[in-house]
Amino acid sequence: MSEAPLKPPPEGKREARARLIATPIILAVLGGILAIQVWTGSSTGTRILIALFGAAAGAEMALLFKAAGRPAAPREAAVLCGLICLGGIIGDPLSMMSDQALLLAAAVIVVLARHLFDTRPEAIDSIATRLIPIIFVGFLFSFMAWCAWDVGFLVWLVLTAKASDMAGWAIGVPFGKHKMVPTVSPGKSWEGTIAGVLASILVAVLLPLVIDMPWDPPWLVLAGAGLVIGAASVFAGVLWSAWKRRLGAKDSSALIPAMGGVMDMVDSLLLAAPAAQAYLSIYHRLTWPP
Repeated sequence: MSEAPLKPPPEGKREARARLIATPIILAVLGGILAIQVWTGSSTGTRILIALFGAAAGAEMALLFKAAGRPAAPREAAVLCGLICLGGIIGDPLSMMSDQALLLAAAVIVVLARHLFDTRPEAIDSIATRLIPIIFVGFLFSFMAWCAWDVGFLVWLVLTAKASDMAGWAIGVPFGKHKMVPTVSPGKSWEGTIAGVLASILVAVLLPLVIDMPWDPPWLVLAGAGLVIGAASVFAGVLWSAWKRRLGAKDSSALIPAMGGVMDMVDSLLLAAPAAQAYLSIYHRLTWPP
């Protein structure tokens, strides 16, 4: 008698198993890079790692465009996204933002120049699908490189943003009853979103008690930062889900089974880093002595 075929585990269990295996490995690699930064006093290695993540995420988005039958250039996206994320690698953090803006402008010019003599109406579609990964991934993720100037600040930002992801998933999957945006992200619920934002606030307030931070603001300021970063992380996840739905994809790639690719791992950071920088810039301007 032939044996009955094994049933594949439910999607939720497969994802949970993948997260339990992949998360410690990813954290160990990132922890090693940050330890090198602490030991050497240089953030160059961390910024290079961020640039590699940006390049991989940009390439994945371009590949999704290509798989959907749209004109795209994955190699070009990887190179330009990586270069934008490298802005300010030589020099002080204050000059990094201007370097990123100049590199973004240069990347846009490169794409436009390549289509300078293509006057077909189809060229508009080609230009758009080449610019979207550069702006949506390359420029937005490049803010992470700015955050790498201090290890404590970078760890605080990443864990605050990822707290929203993890708590939203842990609470939303078993207890989510009210769908947030069912036409875009059917798995996202209001229960999970609220839990995720609350988790970001909690991490933002408590984490500075155990790690060294470059400043010591009041806990209400940290709570406000957690609220902003958590909400930005949720919105970034919804934006990426919308892009995947438009392109007919479930994951950015099959790099990590049941979890997805690099873009699926860093999507929440695309808006979390710019939001954190904007929030803290406003705070410092309001509190800086005249």
